[in-house]
Amino acid sequence: MVMEILPNDVLMFRESREFSAGEYHVAVTREPLPHTIAGAIMANLYLKGGVDLINYNSDLKRWKPGFSILGVFFAKGGKPLFPLPKDLVAIDNGVVYPLKPREVFGRVIVVAGSEGNETLRFKPAGGFLTLDDLNNYLTGKGGPFTPVPSGDVYVLEERIGIGIDRDRRVVVEGLLYRTVNLRVREGVSLKVYFERGEDKVKEIIGEKGMLRLGGESKFATYRFNGDEFPVRLNDEKSSLIRLYFATPLIPRGGIEGVLNELKIEGRILKVFTGRKIAVTGWDMKAKMPKETLYAYPAGTVVWVEADGPVEIGEPLKAGLMKEFGYGLVLPGVMG
Repeated sequence: MVMEILPNDVLMFRESREFSAGEYHVAVTREPLPHTIAGAIMANLYLKGGVDLINYNSDLKRWKPGFSILGVFFAKGGKPLFPLPKDLVAIDNGVVYPLKPREVFGRVIVVAGSEGNETLRFKPAGGFLTLDDLNNYLTGKGGPFTPVPSGDVYVLEERIGIGIDRDRRVVVEGLLYRTVNLRVREGVSLKVYFERGEDKVKEIIGEKGMLRLGGESKFATYRFNGDEFPVRLNDEKSSLIRLYFATPLIPRGGIEGVLNELKIEGRILKVFTGRKIAVTGWDMKAKMPKETLYAYPAGTVVWVEADGPVEIGEPLKAGLMKEFGYGLVLPGVMG
């Protein structure tokens, strides 16, 4: 089952660093992290009396809520979009192809392009993949691919404000601040795919309604429907695979630890990733910041030469905070 969230205003998903009018006066949003969406759902559950599904414990390494989220994704026109795999690159004419391993004089290098027209000249690509393109990618199709630009999904919108003396209700000199917010395009929503516990969540908060979302608690509407997670390609197996992190992944012991948890034995050939994401929050019980964890960003890809065949497209989970939507891994064939 899926919960679809439709924001009514701009959203602010701020990093954990300090922000206040005056000295720390700039706050820039990022794309929403899974636990932020899970937190909005839990806040709504709490308001509706569903504390049995929360049973809060501040130790995020061990605590599990009474439901589990498979992943959170943007959707356009109701159709999910997936973070662009980081081994998809743009060549000189802007067309996007997957990287491929090639052996040259005893060394393994990566190339991009179609067969017979491969090149070492490429640059990072951006945006999102549609479901059809993701399925083609996971089954080893050579491209080209047509990513959905980020600008077709959301835009960044700047706003200026000034600090207020809460007691006197007047502005305070020198407390100017600026925020850069996320505004989704018309027809764009967030899809929350559940693994378990969604029936109880829907029973408590209702099939549709409103919840508060983001750092400024903006209202968003939500609705449940019977959609299932659409990526299921169980009819193929391969030993030369790509592990695509569809959501951010907080590892237990690096990439080797991810392979151990997924029970995949083999040799890591290459890792394509970006800057790790800080995952933290505020502990309401202890009145202090929670421990900061670090996640590989969504879109990270690991090339693996496995010792035995691995099922392609079967959703897997690894790492910490899996119940909050982290650690969704989709295996794919190396083209």
